[in-house]
Amino acid sequence: MCLAPSPTILSTDEVGSVAPPIFTSVGQDAVNGPGDVFVIQSLLNKRLPQPHTDVAVTGIMDPGTILAIKAFQAVMMNMNPPSGQVAPGSPTYYALAARPLVNRTPPPPTPFGHIGIVPPEVIAAAKASQRQWGVPASVTLAQWIVESAWGSAMPPDSNNPFGIKALETQPAVESETREVIDGKVIITTARFRRFDSLSEAFESHGKLLSTGAPYRPAMGLVKDPDQFADALTGVYATDPQYGTTLKWVMDNYQLKQYDTKA
Repeated sequence: MCLAPSPTILSTDEVGSVAPPIFTSVGQDAVNGPGDVFVIQSLLNKRLPQPHTDVAVTGIMDPGTILAIKAFQAVMMNMNPPSGQVAPGSPTYYALAARPLVNRTPPPPTPFGHIGIVPPEVIAAAKASQRQWGVPASVTLAQWIVESAWGSAMPPDSNNPFGIKALETQPAVESETREVIDGKVIITTARFRRFDSLSEAFESHGKLLSTGAPYRPAMGLVKDPDQFADALTGVYATDPQYGTTLKWVMDNYQLKQYDTKA
């Protein structure tokens, strides 16, 4: 006999209605049942840092929803690194579904983690990188979004939103990271480059892609951001869906408007 999953304890949201339970995991490497995805997408739109662009409530998992979960975990729960997944009865579910305390002091404003909103200084840095190194600004911005969940999740004290690994002689911090090895997802600890500023990170990112031997095929495709993104798959990141995710982000957040015209 197949038993139904135990229901999650219901919570009451700020308008007095009941937040539905979820019965399967939602997000990164999750089951993603349509009804459960619908619930989490709806809760994210209530709980994400303001201001933000709403997550599309479709019941279908997409990269934007995963990034929104990560941003919520990083900003609202101080989870570093964020998992990008919401399991039934997990702290992330209860944080999304819990009723806020009326007299609680609101969290301090944060410059990052605002879904759909790229800070002007980040846009400027991506454009400057394209002018100097040739990397399409749209790709740089997509990587900033994907690698750091809208700037909210970086290795501690690193100013490194791109997940750039450190060489032996470079300043570094250690942090957990998700890798895909032989088709299996593993969590490992790696040394990440520590930068003095965010602008230094963008400079280093552009130089890495422009001059690094592994990225020569990508640099031959600078006129086509989509092909450039595909060429980073398995090279910049081990995720086999990396290029697909970057292209989704570029298209859904209209990032190609920031590419400079040579």
